[in-house]
Amino acid sequence: MSRVDGTRRSLILSETVNGLTPVLLLFSIFLTFRGHNAPGGGFAGGLVMAAAIVLRYLASGAEGVRSLRIDPILLIGSGLAVAIAVGVGAMVSGQDFLESAIWHLHIPLVGEVKVVSSALFDIGVHVVVVGVVMAILVAFVEADDEVARENLARALRDGTHTDRSALDGDEVPGPHDDHGAPR
Repeated sequence: MSRVDGTRRSLILSETVNGLTPVLLLFSIFLTFRGHNAPGGGFAGGLVMAAAIVLRYLASGAEGVRSLRIDPILLIGSGLAVAIAVGVGAMVSGQDFLESAIWHLHIPLVGEVKVVSSALFDIGVHVVVVGVVMAILVAFVEADDEVARENLARALRDGTHTDRSALDGDEVPGPHDDHGAPR
């Protein structure tokens, strides 16, 4: 399948990713919460969710990363805040840093539910891992965008490319008349 920017994307990959993404997201949540009593946890769950995000990037390209609605740095900060709050919360209650606390809650229609503070810590780690991978992808896309702008500016300056609208208002280095056309 051809894109506007001239790159080609695989229809098979795109449709496969569309089907796999919800499964990977649910599995990542399962791994995160399973980690208290069995192998898994926030790091493993975060890696699976990050893999889903990377697959989305591979299927949709830079447009997929540009359409992210969450700032990766905000995710990293939020995850760290949750993880640190769990550790400090234990100290405030007179326990050692990151010592686990257990609460038994009775939820109507569900019954008795055991909530463990280490699960909150795992959620924080999960969010940090996803944020770091998203930040890396954003950095890749921004670097590619910068290289593309430099190449286009060079082509316009050398006269080998005449479509100035592709710069999206960026200033092109080099000699130009008052209307922006190369001399």
